[in-house]
Amino acid sequence: MLSIKKMFRQKKQWVWFFGFLICFIALIIGLYIRMTFVRVATLDTASENKLTPVRAQKAIRTQEVWKASSFLARVEDAQTIDVIADVGGWVVEKKVALGQSVQKGASLIVLEDSRKLLKLKEAQARLKSARANLNEIERKHKQSLTLVEKGIVARDILDSLSNQIASESAKIDSLKASYNLMRWDVDSLNIASPISGRIVKVLPDVGQEVRAGELVIKMASAKEKRVAAGVEPRQARIIKPGMKVRLRTRANEENQGEIIGVSPNMDSFSGTYSVEARIINDNHSWLAGEVVSMEIPVDLLTDVVIVPRTTVLSDSEDSFIFVYQDGKAIKIPISVEWINEEEGCIPARLIPEGAMIITEGHVGLAGGQPVRLMR
Repeated sequence: MLSIKKMFRQKKQWVWFFGFLICFIALIIGLYIRMTFVRVATLDTASENKLTPVRAQKAIRTQEVWKASSFLARVEDAQTIDVIADVGGWVVEKKVALGQSVQKGASLIVLEDSRKLLKLKEAQARLKSARANLNEIERKHKQSLTLVEKGIVARDILDSLSNQIASESAKIDSLKASYNLMRWDVDSLNIASPISGRIVKVLPDVGQEVRAGELVIKMASAKEKRVAAGVEPRQARIIKPGMKVRLRTRANEENQGEIIGVSPNMDSFSGTYSVEARIINDNHSWLAGEVVSMEIPVDLLTDVVIVPRTTVLSDSEDSFIFVYQDGKAIKIPISVEWINEEEGCIPARLIPEGAMIITEGHVGLAGGQPVRLMR
């Protein structure tokens, strides 16, 4: 009986031992598997981090896009006016400054000339005296008319008075014209703006004498500004009045313009034709003399992809881009339909189906090199 209990106790100890051993082995295997997965994940992450990071965009096909030619143009005022002094005098007041905007009829410069004021007073006095004489003669004529009808005064006297009235009326007309001329001279001492616009130049200063016919102020019209450019003959043949153009500065200030016309003759010095366009919406208040880029649509392209200018690369002669496909950078030779400072246009058929155009990180890439997309 004792032997059986002893055997049972030993068997139970072995069961516990093997159970503990199995748990220990299972724990070791679990730890090994976990470490293996962690190591594989770490290797995958390290391998992915070693790949060249790139940024890509979808290749969106455009059904129609206009090919544009770009050339430099200069902003000009629509109209420049020279304000001339109609009469002479001395400047007593300048009412405008350089760059100031004024309305038509506004006072610009006030002149003074005492001689003209005296002549005006003299003409006014003569006219007043002549009118008084005419009134007196008309009174005598009316009185004589009654006396002639009664037979008291001879008709010759009445005729004489009638002649005096006609002579005095002619004299008054002459004096009135002289007075109006003097009045115009005095009024012209206040030089007014002939248009609405901006002051470009003010020549005389206070105290300076100005002579009749002398230039005193230059003005620029407040009407729509325009731009002028010189273009080559092949472009001049395409440009038509009414065409819409895009005008842009280096600071990316943009306005819309409309072609006014193209000169019929070539400039012999530059070998170009002059093109003028009016600025439709001057949102940035460009000043005369500023240089802008004028873009004119010259050809309609179909089934193309527009890409950033920086994606178009070139070696010795050929142009190419990199696209992202299946985790690799694929080098694609291309033909550029047109390109400017910001973007280019390439045929859509050259881009593989499902590929994305690499826009950043393409420097130093080789065709077929594994890459990873930046998030």
